Amino acid sequence: MKKFLLSLLVLAVPFVAFSQEVKIGYIDAEQIMMDMPEISDIEKQIADYNAQNTKYLQDMETEIKSEEAKYEQMKANATATMKADQEAKIQTLYQRYETTVRTIRQDAQQKQATLLKPVQERILKAIESVGAKNNFLVILDKNTVLYKSPKAVDVTDLVKKELKINNTKATK
Repeated sequence: MKKFLLSLLVLAVPFVAFSQEVKIGYIDAEQIMMDMPEISDIEKQIADYNAQNTKYLQDMETEIKSEEAKYEQMKANATATMKADQEAKIQTLYQRYETTVRTIRQDAQQKQATLLKPVQERILKAIESVGAKNNFLVILDKNTVLYKSPKAVDVTDLVKKELKINNTKATK
């Protein structure tokens, strides 16, 4: 008899657990990120970094154009060896330019990731806090959800409140 009651209890527990309301929330992570006060400073740092690199690349382009102009001027009177040397020099400048562009892109991505990491960690902690305080089973980003039930709760404002972000700030 005890075995029967125990097996009946084991079968009933999952049904009792599932009969409770399951809360699913979603947020607009992009909106939260853009409303973070640190973002404007991060955007400025990235813009300054990009402007500095743009100037450097423009200087490299000017150097390449200058060497190409030299080549055009000397081409008619130069020996084959002189032409080959100038062509090699121009080719080397192009390769250096392409390598520099790739490096700058990688560095810019790394810099952006480094600057955003603390902000992203703060947002994640706030999401976890809101989820725990409000008994959400999951909180998803609304931009990655293919379907959401009308019962799903938008908790963007709760996360902003947890982060102490002014909800009346205009989103970009």
